[in-house]
Amino acid sequence: MFDSSLPISFYKEVATLSEEHQIYYVQHIDTKKVYLKKTLSVYNLNVYEQLFRHHIKNIPRLYAMYQHDGVLTIIEEYISGDTLQEVIDLCGSVSEIDAISYAIKLCDILIELHSQKPILIHRDIKPSNIILTEDERIILIDLNAARQCITEKERDTRLIGTEGYAAPEQFGFGNSSCQTDIYAVGNLIKTLTGNDNVHSKKKSAKLSTVINKCLEMNPKDRYQSASQLKKALQKLQCILSITNYNNRNY
Repeated sequence: MFDSSLPISFYKEVATLSEEHQIYYVQHIDTKKVYLKKTLSVYNLNVYEQLFRHHIKNIPRLYAMYQHDGVLTIIEEYISGDTLQEVIDLCGSVSEIDAISYAIKLCDILIELHSQKPILIHRDIKPSNIILTEDERIILIDLNAARQCITEKERDTRLIGTEGYAAPEQFGFGNSSCQTDIYAVGNLIKTLTGNDNVHSKKKSAKLSTVINKCLEMNPKDRYQSASQLKKALQKLQCILSITNYNNRNY
């Protein structure tokens, strides 16, 4: 199914987004609509085949794929917006309310990813892999590190992930699971709200509790699902909203 480059030939390169990562803007020769073309040397073909057949909301849709000599070329939906890394580079940090809102929306994506058969684990959740659109949607991108969950394995055989966000099991201490993505969400919230550095506001105790549970060394001690984490964040969101409302009206 993906051994023909014919579908790719309908897309003409019009500009370069990243020469280093081989990402290009392309335009469909008939519709003139703009997409992204990516050339991947690190990827899991099973993951991309699964996503090609079953689109997941708020992950860029795949329109064409071609694999040849260990390289995968994909055409995917182009989504306009700023990455959360660009947001914090500009602003330094975001409010707890905003960070929690982004994390809740991210949990919705993970709930669907983790409910696939087989389960899909992103394994590289970080600010630069999340786009914030103008209409406040959260888009999860870059599934190069993603894999299908193989529960019978004891350890990951391929160590992959971004230092500072990747869970311990991604560095040879166990097998990746849904809790691996939970760990990364904890680090994401921590980064968005300032990483507790001297220039950031002190985090609320309740938010710190949620973050720390995400970051437990043992996956069994973390939130056991994205749904469970979402509920904890929604509860905290409600508390902070009431507190902020009362403070404004004091």
